[in-house]
Amino acid sequence: MQQSALREYNQIEYTAMTELNWTELDSVTTIWVEAPGPLRAGLLFRTGRADETLTTAGQTHLIEHVTLSSIHDPSQHHNGFVGEIITGFLVMGQPQEVSDFLAKVCDTIQSLPGDRLESEKQVLAAESATRRYDFRSNLLVWRYGTGGYGLTGMPEFGLHVITLQQLRDYSVQRFTKENAILWLSGPPPVGLHLRLPHGIKQPPPPLAPIQWTFPGWFVDDVCGGIAAGATVPRVSASTIFCEIASKRLRERLRMAKAVSYAPAVLYDHLDAETAHLILYADSAREHRTELVTLFGEVFEEFGKIDDLEVDRARQQVHEHWVGSLAPPLADRLMVEAQRAAMDQLFGRELESIESIATEMLSVTASDVSKFWSDAQSTTLFALPSGIRLQPWMGRQIPPSKVPAVQGQKVASLDAPIQQEHLVYGLDGVSVVWPNGSHFTVRYSQLAGALHYEDGCLCLIGFDATTLMIEPTLWHNGQSVCRRIREQIPRDLLLRQQPRPTSAIPKPKTTAWQRFQARLTQR
Repeated sequence: MQQSALREYNQIEYTAMTELNWTELDSVTTIWVEAPGPLRAGLLFRTGRADETLTTAGQTHLIEHVTLSSIHDPSQHHNGFVGEIITGFLVMGQPQEVSDFLAKVCDTIQSLPGDRLESEKQVLAAESATRRYDFRSNLLVWRYGTGGYGLTGMPEFGLHVITLQQLRDYSVQRFTKENAILWLSGPPPVGLHLRLPHGIKQPPPPLAPIQWTFPGWFVDDVCGGIAAGATVPRVSASTIFCEIASKRLRERLRMAKAVSYAPAVLYDHLDAETAHLILYADSAREHRTELVTLFGEVFEEFGKIDDLEVDRARQQVHEHWVGSLAPPLADRLMVEAQRAAMDQLFGRELESIESIATEMLSVTASDVSKFWSDAQSTTLFALPSGIRLQPWMGRQIPPSKVPAVQGQKVASLDAPIQQEHLVYGLDGVSVVWPNGSHFTVRYSQLAGALHYEDGCLCLIGFDATTLMIEPTLWHNGQSVCRRIREQIPRDLLLRQQPRPTSAIPKPKTTAWQRFQARLTQR
């Protein structure tokens, strides 16, 4: 980037920073800018999916839905969202409309009505049924398990059992003045009041990975290609690396080899200092082997980045920030207000765009290489099955992180054709195969257990190991499931909706096939 271009950038963006107005409204931090058009606003709270547990998963989403469904707004110029650690209510309209909406959100959220509770549970179940697979969230599950940030990739198991009183108690704790921030595209409307209770400002939850050996890989045939995720520092070199990586993946995988339609580089903030970097490439099933080979070549070549490539990336970023591809100043003002609000909730010190641009100008090829080295040291790969393993993939992540349990051994109803055994004892439950591999959930590491009316149990560990124990597939299955259920703390047992008969599995083999198999073993 040329010095003259940087001065132009600083001059324009410094104007944007000086237009950020900070104030307090009913003890809620408020940021506003002067932008044309209808008034837009966002009331954000530092709470989200990562603050829940497996047994309460979905409660923040349900609070958001119950709140919005209780507000009459024929124009429907409002929305809400629940992210990993931030929940928000957004609105656009005339100042009085915005004021009325925000006031109603605050009034409703601290005294949630119950008339829409069961209806909104059904709405959320319908939303879940149509939700597309998210490889980004799945990477977080493999990294963080079923706690904290890993919960974003888990179903909202708590929806069916959450009570209105539980929602109200949680809402009073989390949706408070100290835990909120308001941004607006204009001055706060006259008469706007944010009637929220006082509370404790909540820091982001700690990053608590369950994986410590990197790089590592697991099989994922649902993501449609290959994905790599890494936790990285939020530094200026990340912007340059993402630009370079995106260009290389696109040129090699789409333009040169035509094996991928939409290779992508994603960068999601996790907390004030850490981000989740994702490299992804899709392909048709018949091209997966070639895709993985080419992806690996590009991946390994990221270790070779020169000053010329860094300079070109800086120019491209500059063009999108203040050049011919930059958004109008009014839009940049809005982005600045939202960024300032998010950084405040993340607990990150706000940097002016001027300082960010100066830092970016000073990024060198060495800085980008250091950033990539940090990324490699925490990389997890989601790989398609059946591909040839390469050194850059690292080691396979074991299906269970804890040893198998000792106890009562139960044979499969498909034995001896199916030779795995169910083992249950005072410490937990394992399914063990003849080669020694196993899936194990110990009660001390139990995040939650789903209980179905037909007797089925689904045990889910903190490491995301999932054991589906079907009584129809094991000898004395109902008795076994009952004994296991007696070992599970009541607050971890989640009763589920009845399953249709078609969803209950049966043995895969016939009595005659099992008889023949026994004869051949003699």
